Amino acid sequence: MASKSLIKGTIVLMVSSLAVRVLGFFYRIYLSNLIGAEGMGLIQLVTPVYALVITTLTSGISIAVSSIVSSEHAKHNVFNTRRITACAFVMVFTCAAFVSVLMYINLEFIVKAVFKDSRTYHAMLFLLPCFPVISAASALRGYFYGTQDMVPTAVSQVAEQVVRITLVMLTAGFMLKLGLEYACAVATAGMAIGEISNLTILAVVYSVKKRRQRISAGYRISRRRAVTELLKIAIPVSSNRFISSVMNTVENILIPRMLTAGGLNYQLSISMFGKLSGMAMPLVYFPSVVTSSMATTLVPAVAEAVSLRNFRTANYRISRSIQISFIMGFIFTSIFYTNASGISDVIYKYQDVGGLLKTLSFSCVFIYLQQTLHGILNGLGKQGSIFRHVITANIIRIFFVVFLMPVYGVNAYLAGMFISMAVSSGLDINTVMKTTGMILDIKNWIIKPGIAGVCIILMNPLFHHFVSIFTSSQTLSVLLTVILNFLAGIVLMAAIGAISFREIRDMLKIKKI
Repeated sequence: MASKSLIKGTIVLMVSSLAVRVLGFFYRIYLSNLIGAEGMGLIQLVTPVYALVITTLTSGISIAVSSIVSSEHAKHNVFNTRRITACAFVMVFTCAAFVSVLMYINLEFIVKAVFKDSRTYHAMLFLLPCFPVISAASALRGYFYGTQDMVPTAVSQVAEQVVRITLVMLTAGFMLKLGLEYACAVATAGMAIGEISNLTILAVVYSVKKRRQRISAGYRISRRRAVTELLKIAIPVSSNRFISSVMNTVENILIPRMLTAGGLNYQLSISMFGKLSGMAMPLVYFPSVVTSSMATTLVPAVAEAVSLRNFRTANYRISRSIQISFIMGFIFTSIFYTNASGISDVIYKYQDVGGLLKTLSFSCVFIYLQQTLHGILNGLGKQGSIFRHVITANIIRIFFVVFLMPVYGVNAYLAGMFISMAVSSGLDINTVMKTTGMILDIKNWIIKPGIAGVCIILMNPLFHHFVSIFTSSQTLSVLLTVILNFLAGIVLMAAIGAISFREIRDMLKIKKI
């Protein structure tokens, strides 16, 4: 039963995650076309600070609640699951509210000293209510994870995205007439309203579930003990996430400043930053819905095999997952490299994103590979290794940003991104091999997918010519060419023996061993 619940929960989360990312992708396209590169740059300035606060406040508490509630739920101790959830809710809501008030008091200083752009004031102002709301929701989300009831979380996340998108689409156009900063503020206000809807759904479902439960006799944990147990798990996790988030925030704040130091005026620096992080990167990351879903599946699959000391099964799943990630990486590297201008022109209406997208395409292999490797390492219980490798990658990127961007511009950051991901992926693979005894399979992982990727690049002009015979529409032409590239990639991979459809099916099928 536990195995079935795990599979069902994983599938629910995968589907909801895919829906949220698809909605978010098209929302970003709409927003970027509305407010342009400069507006996206302003939003990307405040987003890292938002991510820093939220990650620090919620990551640890959600895992802690999930872990403790899961243990108590297995013992059918309803009282303890409620007390743990209630203590976590109050604790994290109070901390987040304090942070919001503190940031509100110092908001002008943050805007002037950190962002150095007064136009971010209103956007940041609307973000502040999000902190206690999201934090409270994370406690409830941990409860549902712990009881293996994934549906409320899935529904609330989709609802949050729908509410956000609807609000922004209805009001952003009007606010843009008042000024770019007000349109950006609406985007963050939509985030706040969306998160309120998220919390509301979780709270209502929790209340209904609570009324239906009956408290049985047994050990009752004290509030003090509950808080102690929560902090014991939450603090180490939150500390790790905090350090990683700080480095990401510093990186994002430094990028426009280093571009300015290199000779660009401030407006152009913000626009370039918006094109890079708000337009090009989301395109490159979008196909990762496949590898991120696979990573989610891999955690229980690998953990199950390892716990039963079935290392042959574990290594098979790990090896084939890495292989699929390389295949996805080479296919989409080829697609983005050969169709960068067409894709960017269709989606972003000729905002000159094609060059950035073409260069970023070389990172696809490592982007998708890292997601899979992190899923594998989580399944192996190697969270500490993930943390060290991520920090190493961040240090490399910050070095490129500070010392090379003023001289070589945005290309220095792209080079740093590529090198940092390559180093981190190498460290991840090394840890996997040391832990499992698995051998590096260069032939099947790299050489075969690489050959297929090169073939796609060479065949792309033929696909483009073929499509142009049937349509003169640029949008339809780009879409059909990309589809043909992808299908050709799958066929080529199978033809040269890089992967088989049977292996994909068998690998993703989690069985009781």
